[in-house]
Amino acid sequence: MRKSTLWITILLVLTLLAAGTVNANEYADEDWDEIIRLAKEEGELVAYAPTSRLAIAAQAFEEKYGIKVTTHQLSEVEMIERTYREAVTGINQVDLVLIEDLPSMYELLIKPGHLINYVPPAAREAVPPEHQNPLVFVYQPRVIGYNTEVYEEEPIESIWELTLPKWRGKVLMRDLAITGEHQNFFAELVRRSHELEAEYERFFGEPLVLTEENAGLEFMKRLIQNDLVIMTSDTRISEAVGARGQTDPPIGFIYVYSHHRHKEAKDLALEAMENVKPFSGYSYGMFIQIAAKAPHPNAAKLFANFLNTPEGYEAWHNGVGFYSMNKNIDPPEDGHRDSWDWWAERVWSYDVEFATQNRGYILDAWMRFMNY
Repeated sequence: MRKSTLWITILLVLTLLAAGTVNANEYADEDWDEIIRLAKEEGELVAYAPTSRLAIAAQAFEEKYGIKVTTHQLSEVEMIERTYREAVTGINQVDLVLIEDLPSMYELLIKPGHLINYVPPAAREAVPPEHQNPLVFVYQPRVIGYNTEVYEEEPIESIWELTLPKWRGKVLMRDLAITGEHQNFFAELVRRSHELEAEYERFFGEPLVLTEENAGLEFMKRLIQNDLVIMTSDTRISEAVGARGQTDPPIGFIYVYSHHRHKEAKDLALEAMENVKPFSGYSYGMFIQIAAKAPHPNAAKLFANFLNTPEGYEAWHNGVGFYSMNKNIDPPEDGHRDSWDWWAERVWSYDVEFATQNRGYILDAWMRFMNY
């Protein structure tokens, strides 16, 4: 992982330490045998996740321990809202969540104490400390995709090309208004506006003339004004880009790379760009957290531990696009893209604190440019 990403993570850990949510000795007296016994006594738990793969892991968990897991697949926005509303109204239904959108998670759920960062034994032993608070389950890249049936090589070299007439009406992107991670990423474009300006000048040979406050908003504005096509899901983006038989296919902008696992089954001519400047996508995490008032706390701890073992992770390991920080879990079999370090050199992460402070600013700009 890049030094900037590591530094961001360290800052977040220090923030959590200051808030009193991390205690190096909190697991010293934990009796794991007793936790397993109590978990079996509880006999069930409820888990939320943005992926259907959790249901597969839940079935394997039930077969191993005899504990039933009821899973609910929710979008990242639904996940945050539902978990928050249940916590503040005292419904106390969920036990464990696999959750994305770290800024929202921290502000709405961790900081008020609605979620607990529990690091089970399997993660304590194998996940580096900088990825333990909050506990990273996987990192995922979002990519810029193109149709390989039409283009033998990557069709763009600079991100600014997507704002040119050549690509008018041919760039697909999931709606930022319903995608928290997109809001975080565009906040990063604002934070690193100087890099966007430098790339513009490198590619066009002249300085960027701003009509907005910074290059991040300028890029967003020009992208939208170039008839950006708004999509409701990353699945639809990957299918539209990779469909065979096209003569002038679109480009998919920052959709989840894991959808490439369907290329063969759906017969898609789809590939991710690797050399676009200054970024070829962005990365984000999925985190394991336990509800502070979980009805089945021991079952939740046992399930969290199971997910951090090769057996529990199997549902994610059989496809591309998921990268565990757990040293006991093998990287995905994806050719030269099997290492997270490889991705970290090509996709941008985002500054959590800056994203938290500027998401409203980003969303307001998006709504203004979209004329909502």
